[in-house]
Amino acid sequence: MIIKDLKTLKELFKGIKTPIFGVGVYAFDRLGLENIVSNYRILTLRYSLDTELIEKDIEILSLEKGMGTKHIKEPRNATTLIVRSEKIKKYLEKFQNPAIYIYKPSTKMERACEQNNWKLLSNPTEFGKKLLENKINFRRMLEDIDVAVPPGKISSLEKLHYGHLINKYGIPFVIQHPTKGGGKGTFLIDGQESFQETIDKLNRTVDDDNEDNEKRKIIPPTEVIVAKFIQGPSPSITACVTKDGILSTNLQHQILDIPQLYNPEKGFGLFCGHDWTSSNFDKETSEQAYEYVQKIGNHFKEIGYKGIFGLDFVLSKKTKKLYVIECNPRMLGSYPTVNMAQLLNNEPPLLAFHVLEFINADYQVDIEEVNKIIRQKKIGSQMILHNLSGHWAKNKRELKAGIYKLENNKLKYLREGYDLKHLKDKEEFLLADGVPFKKSHFSPNRRLCRILTLNSVLDSSNYRILNPWAKQVAEVVYKAFVIKPVKLIKAKKFISPNFLAKG
Repeated sequence: MIIKDLKTLKELFKGIKTPIFGVGVYAFDRLGLENIVSNYRILTLRYSLDTELIEKDIEILSLEKGMGTKHIKEPRNATTLIVRSEKIKKYLEKFQNPAIYIYKPSTKMERACEQNNWKLLSNPTEFGKKLLENKINFRRMLEDIDVAVPPGKISSLEKLHYGHLINKYGIPFVIQHPTKGGGKGTFLIDGQESFQETIDKLNRTVDDDNEDNEKRKIIPPTEVIVAKFIQGPSPSITACVTKDGILSTNLQHQILDIPQLYNPEKGFGLFCGHDWTSSNFDKETSEQAYEYVQKIGNHFKEIGYKGIFGLDFVLSKKTKKLYVIECNPRMLGSYPTVNMAQLLNNEPPLLAFHVLEFINADYQVDIEEVNKIIRQKKIGSQMILHNLSGHWAKNKRELKAGIYKLENNKLKYLREGYDLKHLKDKEEFLLADGVPFKKSHFSPNRRLCRILTLNSVLDSSNYRILNPWAKQVAEVVYKAFVIKPVKLIKAKKFISPNFLAKG
């Protein structure tokens, strides 16, 4: 069957019998396939207030259901579910050759899936931090295939000299750690003091790529990227490598460094969400992005990569030139919301093509026609709200998951909902993605929830700030949680014994 649109995609999936399971920390994060795959199920670690809503529509197995604010004393990731949980293993034994949809693989997860004959809907870990997620390796790859990167160089840490760098790149300039993502490894240097602080931080870099969260070691990077600071917006794009070619959405605004959403002391370029509603990039900019996506996607295909990947850009406000900053060779922070926005637009979602690639389905894609459809403008935004206190903290108040609006600068609960399609107008917004129980504990900058809306959230004249309505929403929601710092010793008491083997 040749897929040309959403209708033909759904027809194809009617004949696919592979049992597919979304696996993640929260149920919300694995939403999307329920609209395409019959009997789609979700396996999750945490149980939150929005999970109560989602499980009314989708079968969910949560290891922490019924535990309230207690947590299993295991790493907070999907590896815990796939590798350590006997309960999950016994559940999956009921299905023949199940397929597992995850955010990001680990080597232990790969081994567990191989041992249990589970199909992992993900590229091998070798494509991750050692290759495509490594900013230095990715930059070298981009230079080889003639894709524009910000003017800069790769340098050993000990050879960085402030005077030489400001003479070459001016003030400010940027230093990037090769493997730290989400803005946590990117530093904006605006003077001698910030330069020295950054060098000190890099020399104290802790290895946090440990699947078991065991004792972490200080491992400074041997090389870093130094680059000219490009003034302008930071769009991104969602793409998918298929056997018939490269698919990609239109450009989307990333929401970065918003103090109402993320503590700005953590880094520069801190990821806080997306705004599709205000993403109105001109034809010239879009064509640059599509050209880069094709070059990069075709190269990925040559080296054996398939499925979804994301590209982050910076668009020069002065020259209108688009530069590629980094790649995310995995599921993206835009999910599941971008999938919701695609379905609202009657588009065949990229997530479905990702699945088709990994289950080796017999299908064809009309690349030109599908790209024409999925590059349409979309409606929707997501703001990702974090613990802003800078300390371990807990919420003194419980907010219902679901749909709200502002009334006299206060939250007014309207009804249940967890998907963009549940919103009726642009004045409404919903809270989902791990909405916490009262007295839940949060580490510094831990995510509290996502705020989804059909409205635009970025200021039309300044892409680095929220518009007045969105700023008010973010501030009112955060204030309503009543986040209070706690001592670390109290936070540790919040972790329960290991319940993984219990049925």
